[in-house]
Amino acid sequence: MQDQPLHISDYRIRKLIGALGLCLPIILPIAIGEFLSSLSHYYYATLSSLFFIIILSAFALFLISYKGYKKDVETEQISDDFLTNIGGFAALIVVFIPTVCEGSTSIAIDQLCITKHYPLFGHDHATFRTIHLVSAGVFILCMGWMSKYKFTRGHKDLHNSIYKICGNVVFVSVALLIVGILLERKNINFLINDFYVYIFETIAVIAFGVSWLVKGEALENITAFKDKMMT
Repeated sequence: MQDQPLHISDYRIRKLIGALGLCLPIILPIAIGEFLSSLSHYYYATLSSLFFIIILSAFALFLISYKGYKKDVETEQISDDFLTNIGGFAALIVVFIPTVCEGSTSIAIDQLCITKHYPLFGHDHATFRTIHLVSAGVFILCMGWMSKYKFTRGHKDLHNSIYKICGNVVFVSVALLIVGILLERKNINFLINDFYVYIFETIAVIAFGVSWLVKGEALENITAFKDKMMT
């Protein structure tokens, strides 16, 4: 694929998406002082719900705004724009259709579930939970696809290696999530039974966050800043 010029705003969006990916799994547990069974369950804690909604909504808007490179009709079936739009709208669904309240591992949230005083769009509906899980999966897989198959069209071998590793990490994390869900439904206990969703979600989100930062030339910006400070 031939090199194509990008607007400066595209590089900024890449860095913002990357930064949000790194911040999300760190800010949420800090906000309430405990780890929950998944990132989505932070929707039900007062302070962390604000960060969850704001960050996921920002993710969605940045992805929908991002255009990326034009599709190479000879080698590509889908464009950057189409893929990020799918990921962006999936992220919005994750916000507006949260996971079910129960199963968070938090005593305070469990009490909230019992009283059924859910915040905003909170619920205990199994169908909505499925929609949420599928949307979260689509969002994360789109990010993995961008990392492994879209970002690697450049000519920087080191960067391409990073993108492939990040993409593979995302795909493996999603696969392990599916395995964990199947084992849980068969009542098979394993070492990280309570927190496997949070762990694999965090690994996937950080992985695609790193790839977006690298694609946004964050490393080059840091190097240039260091050189400027030393002169």
